[in-house]
Amino acid sequence: MLSLLRYIDKTAGSIIVFILLLFKKDKSVNDNHKRILVIKLWALGDSVLSLTLIRGIKESYKNCSVDVLILPRVKDIFESYDIDNILYLNSLKDLQKILKKSEKYDIVFDCEPYLNISAIMSFLIGKHKIGFGNQYRSKLYNHTIEFRKDQHMVQNYLDMLRSLDKDYDTNKLEELLVPEAELQKMKKYIEDNFSNENIIGICPGISESSKNRMWFEDRFAELADLIITELDCRVLFIDSDKNRKVTEKIMSLMKCEAINTIGEFNLKETFSLISKCRIFISNDTGPMHIAAAQGCKTIGLFGPNTPVLWAPYGDGNIAIYKTKLEPCIQNDKGVFKNKNRMGYMGPIEVDDVFNTVKDII
Repeated sequence: MLSLLRYIDKTAGSIIVFILLLFKKDKSVNDNHKRILVIKLWALGDSVLSLTLIRGIKESYKNCSVDVLILPRVKDIFESYDIDNILYLNSLKDLQKILKKSEKYDIVFDCEPYLNISAIMSFLIGKHKIGFGNQYRSKLYNHTIEFRKDQHMVQNYLDMLRSLDKDYDTNKLEELLVPEAELQKMKKYIEDNFSNENIIGICPGISESSKNRMWFEDRFAELADLIITELDCRVLFIDSDKNRKVTEKIMSLMKCEAINTIGEFNLKETFSLISKCRIFISNDTGPMHIAAAQGCKTIGLFGPNTPVLWAPYGDGNIAIYKTKLEPCIQNDKGVFKNKNRMGYMGPIEVDDVFNTVKDII
């Protein structure tokens, strides 16, 4: 489904960009901004990273309102943060409703690295538009920044703000706020099941694209057994329902007993559950960034993508990356190749991860 959406965006979107360029007028930007919009349509983990930009905007432009434009699939991320208004783009009716707004946003920050639709929306509803450069769609922006591959994605987002002469930086992600009812539910769950034990969370699956980012099931099983027997910790498998079969396969290979939480809790409850973990081990996927945001010591396993851009952000978090192959994921071009899982993830041995966990414990 994602591949189809990317194809439609690339073909039809390029034509619309060409037409809109005929009507482009550059406008000067000043500091009297009252209404600001951030566009981050999809990608769970990437949405978590974009919250640092929202914090920077609020710190830099006092008394402004900050709205976000998203797809419903990432709503739990933004509903768990200090957002003034959330605009959903899920249908033609939603699009019409957004375009009918009489007053344009003073600034639109487009956090999508390659999508035409986000640049088009920026152009239509914003006075001053900021996004990534060196693409055809970039012509729609008033201001562009470089998509740098030699720094973390958090810093790329903050470069958008810095391009407006706003000096803001951070060494941590923004915490996701969990409603009180969910907090109490997870507190009781932990108290009833784990007493004072160290809890190690493991996310063994990945999202739809680039399945070659996933470490191997037999190695996750061996790692979990070692954590239980050698470190006397409890292991929780935490993932989306789409990765239920992966988790069940891992648990069938284990000698020890672990707990499978898939399907037990909603996403906001999972935010709280992750925060109770002493350590969180994950492939390069959304829950890894959620764990880092919730202040959990996070270990990310990398292969097809570079941890320079996507490592779990924050002091004490660790990325394990051992492949000698060039990254096959190009986020700024929408290229997500799914090949050579062994070549990318195979070099990471069980001892590499276990020894990292042991050092932290």
